[in-house]
Amino acid sequence: MDFETIKLEKQSHIATLTLNRPDRANSVNQKMMLEINTALSDVAYDDDLRVLIFTGAGTKAFCGGGDIADDELYADWNMEQMRKWVRKVVHGITEKLWNMPIPTIASINGLAVGGGFDWPCACDIRIGCEKTRFMAAQIATAIVPDSGACYLLPRIVGSSTALDILYTGRWVSAEESLKIGLLNKLVSSEELEKATQEQAEMIAKSPPIVTRFVKQLVYKGLNTDLSANLDMTAAATAITMFTKDHEEGVAAWLEKREPIYKGQ
Repeated sequence: MDFETIKLEKQSHIATLTLNRPDRANSVNQKMMLEINTALSDVAYDDDLRVLIFTGAGTKAFCGGGDIADDELYADWNMEQMRKWVRKVVHGITEKLWNMPIPTIASINGLAVGGGFDWPCACDIRIGCEKTRFMAAQIATAIVPDSGACYLLPRIVGSSTALDILYTGRWVSAEESLKIGLLNKLVSSEELEKATQEQAEMIAKSPPIVTRFVKQLVYKGLNTDLSANLDMTAAATAITMFTKDHEEGVAAWLEKREPIYKGQ
């Protein structure tokens, strides 16, 4: 699949989606948002994939936010046209990441601004480097955080910390991000790609049916009570106990070898 503003690569059960406008700090224009939506849909429906890596090209920015050069395209829009675009296209990215059936890793290689802040929050795991800095920049131009941060960020760092960040639009350093749990791991910029790949490969070796169930159980558990979550857990346990992957896992354990899971 060919794109102009992003790259989508697939290898060894791992998909890598790269924002590919490094000359513009990987800032987001209309074309890129449409292409990200298309790529995420493709990943979601590819049964061979087990992990998605979401990153940016170059060494300075993961995503510099919205491309100001694109603003003239919105000049003739009315309020309802803008609402529909945001809800369908901008939020389409957020929801596709949040609802992605396979585990997702944001590899944040530099500045993460605006939507570039929000979208990693919709990923399961975030890995950064010393160049990583977050900013909910929309407030600087008197716009609400438009890509889901008001929902996603409190679920990661808590409501008070989220409000501090969202009220002010201040920079959040890599060190602070690790401290508050916004980053799961902090490595050097030279090690970021390797660390991300190692994390992805580790997950890809896990039984894919189980990782998909675990993701559902964790996220659905945020909005259900314990009893309801245990009902879902019981059903998932019964299903996975009767898979070929479970048979392989038991056999590998007894034979003291690495299991080879096929998602069956």
